[in-house]
Amino acid sequence: MSLLVRGSLLVMLVLCASGGSKPKFYPVRGNIIVFGVGPLKSGEIRFRPNKNPSLVASGKIQSDGTFSLSTPGHGEGVLEGDCQASIVVEAQGGKAPIADRYADYATADLNFTILPRDENYFI
Repeated sequence: MSLLVRGSLLVMLVLCASGGSKPKFYPVRGNIIVFGVGPLKSGEIRFRPNKNPSLVASGKIQSDGTFSLSTPGHGEGVLEGDCQASIVVEAQGGKAPIADRYADYATADLNFTILPRDENYFI
């Protein structure tokens, strides 16, 4: 067998073994409650997957504090695995309802694991 044919077969075997599977996304919903205040009434929450930080999922925070996340180009859900989260909120009446540190993944210290199931719910 020629070296070119052997090399081509090896590449095909590696591709088949890796499965070439698409990333898997799972539904994520939740509720943001500020200690001593109640539900966060506005803003946006973002989940950034550790294994693929470019696939950021986001969702609008509703007036009752609830949210659901979707990933642009992939639809509803978040990439399976560990994620960092951030919460971006506009100041209301000159005062932010949560600390500014929550808007930055590096300082928010919000970490979640998205599991392969019908729904991941976080409070």
